[in-house]
Amino acid sequence: MQPLSLILASKSPARLQTLRAAGIDPTVVVSEVDEDAVVAGVRGGASAQVLALATAKARAVFERVLAGSGPTADLILGCDSMFEFDGQIVGKPRSPEVARERLRAMRGHAGVLHTGHALLQGHTGSTLSAVSHATVHVADMSDTEIDAYIEAGEPLWVAGSFTVDGLGGPFIERVDGDYHGVVGLSLPLLRAMLANRGLSVTQLWSKNLNPAAAPAAGSLGEVGREYLESRHIFRPKHTADGFIYCSCGKRHWGLAGAAGICAFRDIAGRREVLLQLRSTWSHGGGTWSIPGGAIEWDEDSRTGGLREFSEETQLYDVETLDAHVANHGDWRFVTYVGRCAADAVATPDRESEELRWVDVNSLPGNLHPAFAASWPEVKAMVLAQSA
Repeated sequence: MQPLSLILASKSPARLQTLRAAGIDPTVVVSEVDEDAVVAGVRGGASAQVLALATAKARAVFERVLAGSGPTADLILGCDSMFEFDGQIVGKPRSPEVARERLRAMRGHAGVLHTGHALLQGHTGSTLSAVSHATVHVADMSDTEIDAYIEAGEPLWVAGSFTVDGLGGPFIERVDGDYHGVVGLSLPLLRAMLANRGLSVTQLWSKNLNPAAAPAAGSLGEVGREYLESRHIFRPKHTADGFIYCSCGKRHWGLAGAAGICAFRDIAGRREVLLQLRSTWSHGGGTWSIPGGAIEWDEDSRTGGLREFSEETQLYDVETLDAHVANHGDWRFVTYVGRCAADAVATPDRESEELRWVDVNSLPGNLHPAFAASWPEVKAMVLAQSA
């Protein structure tokens, strides 16, 4: 199989060591992203924040590649971690006083470590992101142990004020979930993300490995070849544009989630809904669905859904009445049922081959699979609205 090169967009020694221990020797390029500014623009919790940070880091390095001011590689990987304890996000303490307060509160209890991953195609910037989660059980540390740990300096600059692979290891009693994610980079999740792109983690193995352990020569496969050989530069229209790899094993559009509007109108005694025939170049191209798309990091679902709807239809007067939620944990799609005027005329943009008002009881056959799955419940909501 064709070997692949990797840039790690992180200065974390733990992440670098994790990759090297797995036979992967990346080039390290520090992104210099303003993390506080990124987080300030994110509406969601820990999962959304680590996704936004990981994606921002990888994209910052990609922009350097495009500008010719940095090394090139087939793939760019950005990561970021946050610890969630007692409903609060616990970042890097940065001072002994904060570290002491946090460790005393956490001892004898458990929290969740979230690690965001963003994998970019190094020549185009095409983005696939995902989050790993693990519950970390902290030992009942004594004050003396806490003071000695802080004196060593390790907890000041790590998420949650602890490490599991360093001096903090003896104070972590148990990890439920992805151990590597707690270190800062989930190897199983990286493997799954690569496989989703038609690639193999073995293609990242260092040339210094024993040749007997290296993968046999062969084809990349059509999916992987198309992904790596693409030369279309991905320029996100919005910062949360991109695919997220879901725990269901599929990838979904919208790093912060997605939303759309199932608009309806009453005309000549019948109820019609507005459908969009997706452009062939888009995700799910050539199928019928509803206008919508990725919401932004700082938007709620309704605001983002209405914005996407108006961008794709040029319709701005719609009254939202009900909502259907397809919840996948780290990702969700919200379909809002909305009323339009009987004379509403939709104008398609480049994301649509066609926009068409159709009878609620006579939808086309080639529906987008996700829309088809939700349609029975969404249809019931549409029909439940008064005339």
